[in-house]
Amino acid sequence: MLGAINPRQDPYQERAPHPPPKNGPPPQQHQKPEPHSQIPAQYSYGRAGSGGGPGAVPLGAAPALAGQYRRGAPAPNTTGRLYSPPPLNYGFGPPPPHPAQNRPPPTCRPPRSPHNSGPGMPQSDDPKELFALFRAANASNSGALSEIELGSALVNADYTSFDTYTVKMMIGMFDKDGSGSVAFDEFVALWRFLAAWRELFERFDEDRSGRISLQEFGKALIGFGYTLSPPFVGMIFATFENRARARATSVPGQKNGMSFDMFVQACITLKRMTDVFKRYDDDRDGYITLGFEEFLTECLRLRE
Repeated sequence: MLGAINPRQDPYQERAPHPPPKNGPPPQQHQKPEPHSQIPAQYSYGRAGSGGGPGAVPLGAAPALAGQYRRGAPAPNTTGRLYSPPPLNYGFGPPPPHPAQNRPPPTCRPPRSPHNSGPGMPQSDDPKELFALFRAANASNSGALSEIELGSALVNADYTSFDTYTVKMMIGMFDKDGSGSVAFDEFVALWRFLAAWRELFERFDEDRSGRISLQEFGKALIGFGYTLSPPFVGMIFATFENRARARATSVPGQKNGMSFDMFVQACITLKRMTDVFKRYDDDRDGYITLGFEEFLTECLRLRE
């Protein structure tokens, strides 16, 4: 029968090589194939713990699967990871050609006139230096920044405003008392969080354009431990790039690509969706069964 083997004989048993023919090269020896130690690619929706750390692989190489989900493997502890800044080795690979000079994440808006230049840009995350920016943004003198006030303090390197949903996301993550605003100590934590993300952004911005291209975004997701198909990566990229482009149509000389605020929003959104999926994927096979109301509930929670 085609494809059958003799059960009494190991098909991978090493055999003595056949004598070489008189006229021609010796035949190739049979080699035992390596055992399949990796799980299927469709199971690879992010390594346990989205961060890097010891044993991180360089960019361009396939992410290690040793720590990925397998059937019966316990779910990793993800408590608190969303609200803590990513470690400095969250993305892998060599440093950018022109290392960042400890540049802070947002930049102040250009001064409107020489008589109204506003506070200088903080050069570090020292609370003493950040207080001047906080006080200037707090137009209501309430001691806490509202969503509008925080949005006035955070802009991208090209002076485009942060997306309103990114600002809302920051408040939701750092407003510990549920007041809907950000006090000064919460603002300091938020600034440091964005500073960590800025380092990652500049690391993956290989052409130093101030924007993340589709190719750079794909490398970033690999560095974060995701194994996703190119069409899906392209869909995620287009979703957030188009949203940024729609609000910046009036900015002259606007570059294509994903701005810093949308890069942060995209990565955090993907992390949240991954966490939701893992919560329902009990057997870690990459598939879940979800009721319609459960699906709607999780979608609504993602917008919080």
